[in-house]
Amino acid sequence: MGVPKFYRWISERYPCLSEVVKEHQIPEFDNLYLDMNGIIHQCSHPNDEDVHFRISEEKIFADIFHYLEVLFRIIKPRKVFFMAVDGVAPRAKMNQQRGRRFRSAKEAEDKIKKALDKGEVLPTEARFDSNCITPGTDFMARLQEQLKYFVHNKVSTDKLWQNVKVYLSGHETPGEGEHKIMEFIRSENAKPGHNPNTRHCLYGLDADLIMLGLTSHEPNFSLLREEVRFGGKKSQKRITAPEETTFHLLHLSLMREYIDYEFSELRNQIGSDYDLERIIDDWILMGFLVGNDFIPHLPHLHINHDALPLLYKTYISVLPSLGGYLNENGHLNLTNFEKYLEKLSEFDREHFSEVFVDLKWFESKVGNKYLNEAAGLAAEKEARCSDKNKPNINSLLPLIGEGKVTMTEDEEEEDDMFETEFRQYKRTYYMTKMGVDVVSDEFLAKQAKCYVEGIQWILHYYYHGVQSWSWYYPYHYAPFLSDIRNISGLKLTFDLEKPFMPFQQLLAVLPAASMELLPECYRHLMTSQSSPIIEYYPLDFKTDLNGKQQEWEAVVLIPFIDERCLLAAMEPYNHQLTKEEKARNRHTECAVYSYDEEIDFTYASPLPQLFPDIIHCHARFSLEELPGVQRVYDRPSTPPPTKVTCLSDKEQKDWVKDVQGITEYYLKRKGIVVNETAVVLYGQLLTGRKYVPKPNGVVELEKQWAKQVLPFAYQTVVKDIKAFYSSLTCFKSLDELFPQATTVFMVGNPYYGAMGEVQDSSDVIKDGRVRVVFSVPHEPQLEPLIQNQHKYCVKYSPGYVLASRLGITSYLVSRFSGSIFIGRGSKKNPCGEQRANVGLNLKFNKKNEEVPGYTKRTEKEWLYSAAVEELLAEYLDRFSEVFNSVSRNSHDDVFYEDDIWPGEDQNGAEKVAEITSWLKSHPVSSISRASCDLQVLDAAIVERIEEAVEKTKVTSAHEEI
Repeated sequence: MGVPKFYRWISERYPCLSEVVKEHQIPEFDNLYLDMNGIIHQCSHPNDEDVHFRISEEKIFADIFHYLEVLFRIIKPRKVFFMAVDGVAPRAKMNQQRGRRFRSAKEAEDKIKKALDKGEVLPTEARFDSNCITPGTDFMARLQEQLKYFVHNKVSTDKLWQNVKVYLSGHETPGEGEHKIMEFIRSENAKPGHNPNTRHCLYGLDADLIMLGLTSHEPNFSLLREEVRFGGKKSQKRITAPEETTFHLLHLSLMREYIDYEFSELRNQIGSDYDLERIIDDWILMGFLVGNDFIPHLPHLHINHDALPLLYKTYISVLPSLGGYLNENGHLNLTNFEKYLEKLSEFDREHFSEVFVDLKWFESKVGNKYLNEAAGLAAEKEARCSDKNKPNINSLLPLIGEGKVTMTEDEEEEDDMFETEFRQYKRTYYMTKMGVDVVSDEFLAKQAKCYVEGIQWILHYYYHGVQSWSWYYPYHYAPFLSDIRNISGLKLTFDLEKPFMPFQQLLAVLPAASMELLPECYRHLMTSQSSPIIEYYPLDFKTDLNGKQQEWEAVVLIPFIDERCLLAAMEPYNHQLTKEEKARNRHTECAVYSYDEEIDFTYASPLPQLFPDIIHCHARFSLEELPGVQRVYDRPSTPPPTKVTCLSDKEQKDWVKDVQGITEYYLKRKGIVVNETAVVLYGQLLTGRKYVPKPNGVVELEKQWAKQVLPFAYQTVVKDIKAFYSSLTCFKSLDELFPQATTVFMVGNPYYGAMGEVQDSSDVIKDGRVRVVFSVPHEPQLEPLIQNQHKYCVKYSPGYVLASRLGITSYLVSRFSGSIFIGRGSKKNPCGEQRANVGLNLKFNKKNEEVPGYTKRTEKEWLYSAAVEELLAEYLDRFSEVFNSVSRNSHDDVFYEDDIWPGEDQNGAEKVAEITSWLKSHPVSSISRASCDLQVLDAAIVERIEEAVEKTKVTSAHEEI
């Protein structure tokens, strides 16, 4: 998950950071890395709000394969394709995973309960439990086998894949996906002969990938992710089809420039000591202070409350006096960090001063000036009694006011009051949030050490890899900034230890609701009251927003698992694992695949009913590095000659108009002031490349340009960029491009869209021609249908016509064809918020949608077909009392069961359920809506067209060209 809301914040602050991916207009990349878990989640549960949603495992696998193909095709990596699935995570991450999984299980249970309370009928098959996307589960083992099959298939059959090394780091390889990728990049960089200009592209959804990519300090590093639309409703379904998805590229080279600009003030202050690489390292460190996957955010330091500008402003003010930086390549400079936090801690007092003003107003109203002081002094006294030999810093704080000889007695008293209230404010936080009785110096020192230790662990994790698999932050909350003191002398060391085994992590992070995902021998440990670890699986638990706004940001208050207790509880049952379960409970290395034409064997499909066996498999396991080849476009040694001409009046006006348009576009759309434009470049965008036949059967790949000529301000154009030829799909001759028996489609006249097969063309190939036989279907004869289409059109009538035939008012026709809500109880005594919609839902005014064949909207009114009349007649016959009630209370928005069916022997809830069941069983419920602005052909006409097309399929002609 990374840093919540971080991506949105930087997108708004740095508006040019992301560019929409457009085919033929993105740079070429050497290496593509995929953080696979985002893809797996998107393809398996796209809409958690819909409790009716069901998906088969086969569909999930097919969608994942398709997503991978599209991403590969977008980027077209030239050397390396790295797929990383999350393996067993460090213990620091497990606490967050545990909180997420407990919350998702509880939310799913609540949604199902609400649906059942509404009377909804849920599918009988089990819903997909997203908690199964955890290393060691049956699902992940099957997915790994499918991914192996997919890689073998693509390497054997797809030429694009045959020039790259494919890495598959599955769930059995320990480590989070993105960190396994960074480990690979670090290891490649350390190899002799590594090309420092390697172009990297990393796909993933986590916002902290920006920080992770910047830690590499690679000059050519970009991030690929789906477009994020801020402010959308949570209930909106995510688009899972990659063809419908807008992808964005975020270039970290541009991010580096933005950071340089953000801290440009420092360049003037520290001069030659200014080092952008070190500034970026410190920027990454500051990002950790607003919370991440491993430690909680500092109190009241929220991104949406301008926490990041505060951090940056403080850093700019403090850095010139430090004589160095905070983050030294992943190692925390504790002395400098302490000075930075000391300056930053002023924020705690500033925040409390706002609270203090309200507190004083409240105390003035209740007449007690020292409302909190009594409690504060009592706690201080208890702390002093507990350890008389050690000075208590809280008891010294009231003396801060001494020495200010110019202060009046009232000001001194108010200052003392402020400090007392501030201490009590923080003490209350620790007592209520962390459950401590005495907030002692030792407690605060321990809090400070734990937090700083957490920052150092994360820095190591991002820059050097896992330094300790077992370390974790032992609290749900972080200390106040003003309490992180005396840290410069701390000794921060970590023991590496070993990662959990998959089943150990499963038991550590899964709630009891997902116990089916565990081997059977361990399940009772989650549910049995005699289990030694039963306390770690509460069925109900609290969450705390802790200053956040969204429920998913809330702190999940469940106990941290004791590692020793967990392993000891599992030990007696380890021998009961089956052979298959033992095979899942292991760690393995990353697999590497490459194409070898000499290898030829049959690879059996793990799902033969869905995916066929690979008859000629040419994939082999390899650990060798394939050399990459880069070719630069040939350039003339001297610049081309230029022609100087005077502009006409019209050309001058067009030029001024272009300059104004460019300036306004950059300012309003991208937040960039381009200043005065003296030179405008006119260019055409690259739309693609096309093979063009040359003499003697040779073909050349030529660039194709858009017809529209666009203006560009000279100062906004990046110059001297090396462009690379991609040799992945370069054909040299016509017979390579169109081998005999190849299936082709005609994209020109006279047989546009016809499918054909390439024939033996040896006698014409030198002329730049290929012989093709096309199957040309006859066109269906639609003229008679066009002339007589009125016979098959649905007839629509105004509402008053239907009303007169049915013997009701036109108001009832209009009302019942839309939405009608019935609530529980009566109008005078409503029972809950639950409402059932018993309308026909045939028109949608706000969405401007109609139901073809039933309703049609004109500029003046709604029209209805005979099918609506039949439906209303049946409705009126079955449930006339609903019509009577709506007619009597025409101004009401909601009607109530007890008002419609007031009799003691009448059950309103049963009647409503009967109506909704009848409506769902009617064919009208499954008909899709259409925009009122569209012209939709009626079903009868579509049937006639289909009949005409089927007749023409019987006869077809073959044409040779």
